[in-house]
Amino acid sequence: MEFRLSIGSNLPREALGKLLYDIICDVLVMELSFDEIEVKDWSDSRHISIGFTYFSISINLDDEDDYIERYRKLNLETYGVDTNVDINIQFIARTFDIGWLKLLEVIGKLLRLNDQDLVVEDDSSYPLLKRIKGCLFINSNLDEFQTECMGKEKLELLNYPYLEKDFLQDNGHEK
Repeated sequence: MEFRLSIGSNLPREALGKLLYDIICDVLVMELSFDEIEVKDWSDSRHISIGFTYFSISINLDDEDDYIERYRKLNLETYGVDTNVDINIQFIARTFDIGWLKLLEVIGKLLRLNDQDLVVEDDSSYPLLKRIKGCLFINSNLDEFQTECMGKEKLELLNYPYLEKDFLQDNGHEK
């Protein structure tokens, strides 16, 4: 299962990769015994990939400024968010239920680190959640699987206040 997390960040991508690595380790240390942690970091000058038991994330370091600007404009037009970093997330199917909870914790920590925009997408037409100008919105127009993923108890793992909003009704934009 593939998801995408797009965030606004002023950090260089290498520093952002290190920050995500630290956040993931923090989430795992709090939840799992040391023997269960399987975090690996493959970093080079072109790509940062962090994989562990439940999912892997990757950030492309080779994105050129014009691509980043086109990506930023597309997200602004499509979802109303100002983001400049695209993070791909690949879940391991057999551990998706646990991995999704871990990802929500990671997203919650990212939300508390800065007030920049953020959007989480799956393969549907509209995002699952997005933060615009510091306000987090959860999509209230979800299919059965998405509704299961975005239940109130699970969203508590974000540890961040949110409002529910029908993204289909407003075409994905905060007006």
